[in-house]
Amino acid sequence: MPPRSVAARVLSVLDAVERASGPLQVTQIAARTGLPVATAWRMVRELTEWGGLEQQADGRYRLATRVWAIGSSAPCVRRIQRDTSRHIRELATATGRTAYLSVLDQDEALVVSLAHAGRGAPEVHEGSRLRADASSAGLLFSAFDGPDGNPVRDGRIAVHRDITGRSSMSAAITDKAGAVVAALTLAGGRGEAWQRLRPALVDAARTVRFSIYRDELLA
Repeated sequence: MPPRSVAARVLSVLDAVERASGPLQVTQIAARTGLPVATAWRMVRELTEWGGLEQQADGRYRLATRVWAIGSSAPCVRRIQRDTSRHIRELATATGRTAYLSVLDQDEALVVSLAHAGRGAPEVHEGSRLRADASSAGLLFSAFDGPDGNPVRDGRIAVHRDITGRSSMSAAITDKAGAVVAALTLAGGRGEAWQRLRPALVDAARTVRFSIYRDELLA
């Protein structure tokens, strides 16, 4: 068998991290790719410097923003965005609130699709980054990917209010294995009656999850 090219080795590292159910240590990446540990370290370091991988506080690695930016032009990603955008628009129309879908990226919630219905948080847009302590989506992600003690109630629902009067409620979206991979959010103002809007959000989150994982869930 001819030696693997540098490009093939780099792609094997990205593929291993993408297919994993969670972040990986370099030794795990080496085992999954068949690369020597020293080579895997070099590939991971270069990918991290480029922005394709990010290192967590515990030393493990996961995909980072640049891979998402490149992948967003892929037909499968465009299909997901198109399908979820329709459901997000319907949720915004039904509730009269800003609705958006976000994914975890570099310890922040990265907004990937949004519909604005005249109320909520118009400053949020596709590509916005929301800190874990500044949004319900961030709280939701940190509760399932970080330390215990985050204010998440009723399973996978989180509510956040800040001193400026903004508030939001998010519902977790999980993959087939049950890992939290995204959050669907409604944004509103001070004193928002989130309990009243919770059923609409939960129903929409189920629909969005089915749209994203339709093939897997029906298999």
